[in-house]
Amino acid sequence: MMASRADPEIRRYALLTEYDGTAFQGWQIQPRVRTVQQTLQDALSQLTGHPVQLNGCSRTDAGVHARGHVSHFEAALSIPADRLPLALNPLLPSDLAVHAACLVDSAFHARFSAVGKRYTYTYWHHPVRPVINRSSVSHITGPLDLAAMNQSLGCFIGERDFSALMDQNGSTVQPIRRIDRLTLDPEGILIRMTVEGSGFLYHMVRILAGTLLAVGQGKIKPAQLPELLRQGDRRQMGKTMPASGLCLESVFYPDHPF
Repeated sequence: MMASRADPEIRRYALLTEYDGTAFQGWQIQPRVRTVQQTLQDALSQLTGHPVQLNGCSRTDAGVHARGHVSHFEAALSIPADRLPLALNPLLPSDLAVHAACLVDSAFHARFSAVGKRYTYTYWHHPVRPVINRSSVSHITGPLDLAAMNQSLGCFIGERDFSALMDQNGSTVQPIRRIDRLTLDPEGILIRMTVEGSGFLYHMVRILAGTLLAVGQGKIKPAQLPELLRQGDRRQMGKTMPASGLCLESVFYPDHPF
């Protein structure tokens, strides 16, 4: 009698995922609504034949997009890791795709192993609202002082208490964060803000985008920002910009799995 083939062992996998957040109620599973985590988890369970628990690097809000979201799960798969995207993507809707998959050490955690993230926020600066790009930009009108906005960027660089950039519903007890890079890049009628840092508070990037906009509109002077940040009063900063303009671009790890 021939020996039976050994079952594959349970191993940990990381996924690199892109999604259009417009029709999702955020990443995290919630009752009776469509989320990225639930959709991807259901596809993984269908592929493996058993329930799969997916852990994500970031709980993006409803309407927020991602080009480089990282998650991990454990399963016993006979499919080679690099073939997982080809097997998974036919099971996923058109607004969600897996770009890469790989085996990772059991110590790897998509959220807790991360040491930083990069986000972009895209303004559509034009009198006419966007149509084709409406779900991936934020429409703004009127004069804008780009020089003042650029002058303000350095005020946010470094490690400090960023309570002034956290919405009231934020539950964190540790508001200390570090911003390593902050740029503004005009591209025709588009203005793209890029921010990299150790981590971000609740709505922090969207409030940062709203604060820079307020500077550009003359509502906040660049010289006021250091004191406003020191005071930590959310009400003195710019508005929370719409989710549509926000995109998680990359997540950083000491030994990046991809």
